[in-house]
Amino acid sequence: MKSNKLLAALPLLAIAMSASAYAASDRTGYFGVTAGQATVDDLCDGIEVSCDDDAVSFRIHGGTELTDFANLEVGYRYIDDVEASGFISGVAVAAAINGHFVDTTLQLGLPESGPFKVFSKAGLMLWRLNYEVEASNGFLSISESDDDSGVAFRTGLGMSYQVSEQLRLRADWDLLLNVGDEDETGEADINVFSVGPEFRF
Repeated sequence: MKSNKLLAALPLLAIAMSASAYAASDRTGYFGVTAGQATVDDLCDGIEVSCDDDAVSFRIHGGTELTDFANLEVGYRYIDDVEASGFISGVAVAAAINGHFVDTTLQLGLPESGPFKVFSKAGLMLWRLNYEVEASNGFLSISESDDDSGVAFRTGLGMSYQVSEQLRLRADWDLLLNVGDEDETGEADINVFSVGPEFRF
């Protein structure tokens, strides 16, 4: 229980650190929204049922520019359902999984080249996955739901284009590593490609 409370406090600690760094300097703060597609690696490999390992994803983020090349950022991401369905021994089975992710990320960028900026990123995230399974034999239907949570590592690359002093357009590739419970449902990596606006203040 104490461990779960500590994990839940990590995003709040990161927000406080970011706010303190911003308040103590004249550095620029920012927030943004991105949307795109998430793909769960190996989800559909080796199974003989209908399976869709792609899902819509969106993320809300905010941060502060610590230096000319380093940013501290926090974010919340939602990944919609990935689904699988088919027949097992004459029973129709359908499963869906979605996820919530809260992350703290350090970005390290290359020197700006005109309006473009390229950066790498690495950080930690608190994840929660929600599972729903339904089964029916034509006469009787049952459904079960469950959830798991944990901490994992995230990394990736990104690029932004400065449209004006207050507005940037941003594109990201995020790699979410070893998400899931290895003993119960297994772990998987998730690739996310997304784009969206970012506002500076």
